[in-house]
Amino acid sequence: MGLHILAADDNEFAGLQYKKVFEKHQHDITIAKDGEACVEAYKKKLEENRSDVDPFNVVLLDFVMPKKNGVHVAKEILELRPHQKIIFVSAFGNGILDDAAVFLKDDVEIIQKPFSLEFLVNKIESSHALRSMR
Repeated sequence: MGLHILAADDNEFAGLQYKKVFEKHQHDITIAKDGEACVEAYKKKLEENRSDVDPFNVVLLDFVMPKKNGVHVAKEILELRPHQKIIFVSAFGNGILDDAAVFLKDDVEIIQKPFSLEFLVNKIESSHALRSMR
């Protein structure tokens, strides 16, 4: 069974690449073009599911996006679902989360750009497998 992934990136090309690679690996992916659209998509899926299970296996966030940056999006999502797995995909590195360390949990990590899309898929699939074993 495929994973359910939400990806937010204001770079249209990046969104298309995520869609292409994750669908190739039989995963369902929702693409949001900015931080606000990401939160809206998350809340919509949360309402549709109406369960205690996180609506997405992972949320991929760019740090710099219009309307809401990645940290603000992560904060809103974690207020709704404290254990939602979130991965920042950013060229800015670990320093971007220094101010946000107060609310970010163990379920949040960073993958620094550049990276291969296959690396990202493998990281998410292996991370999901480890979480399922808990």
